[in-house]
This record gives sequence, structure tokens and C-alpha cells, in this order.
Amino acid sequence: MADPTFTLTIDRSQLGLADLVLDGSKGGTSPLGLTGWTEPAMRAAVDYAPDDMFTHGSRPLGWRWQQTMLNFDVAPFGAVSEAAARLLHSELVAAVTQWRFALHLDADGAARETWICDPGSVEPQGGRTVADIVNHNPGWSCSIPADPVRSVA
Repeated sequence: MADPTFTLTIDRSQLGLADLVLDGSKGGTSPLGLTGWTEPAMRAAVDYAPDDMFTHGSRPLGWRWQQTMLNFDVAPFGAVSEAAARLLHSELVAAVTQWRFALHLDADGAARETWICDPGSVEPQGGRTVADIVNHNPGWSCSIPADPVRSVA
């Protein structure tokens, strides 16, 4: 049985750069490794008519999906120095803070899924330790607001 593949690709065309690939596959070749992924929630936002004193509960008028969050964790597997790790962090921040960009998920042979995203956040995963400074291996958590309805190719 082959090892599963799992890749996120962030479109950076508006920055004039090639796509940023985050590889979650065993033995992946991307300098930024995908270490965690949370399936985005699908939450309904319901609009209600004003309540009246003769009706129990509320009456829905319509609904839509709320904006969702794409959450994932990243580590700089390709960093050979602290300077290289910080450069990869800068690339990640630039990629996830673009104005309206596409993020693609390729998961082990399933159809590619694409979300249109708004500027997001990159946060450190806890404090740095001597071991991860020596090994140039900090971790970052990303949260990106996205249109809730993904396209599937």
C-alpha cells in the first residue's frame, strides 16, 4: 500500500510568485511541511422573522452558509538554518495575507477541492525550545477565512 498524499497549494499569482505548496505526505519535497489540517465547518446562518407574542419560537425566513475557517499547521522541514526558517515563515505570511486568493486541497486521490480565501493569520505553536531552535523547526498555526462553499474539480 502506498503512503497517502496530502497537499495544500496556495495561489500566489497576485504576488507574481509561484504557488506555495505545503506537503503533508511522507517524504514530501516541499520546504514547508503540512503537519495538521482541520476539515472546515459548515455552519448555517438563519434569518428569522420578528417574534410575536402569539407564536412559540421563531419563524425562519431564509438561510445561508456562514464564512468558514481553514485551519492547518505547518513546519519548515526544509530549513537548514534559523535564517532559512524565518524566510519560510515570511513566505507563509505573505501567502496567507493576500487579498482574495485560492487555496487548493489534494488529498490522496480524491477530487481537488478549492476555496476562495480572505487574508488570514499565522501564529506560533507555543514557545520555542532549544531543540527546535537547534533543529530550525518551529511550528506555525494558520487560520484563513474562506467562502464556505468549496469547488471540486
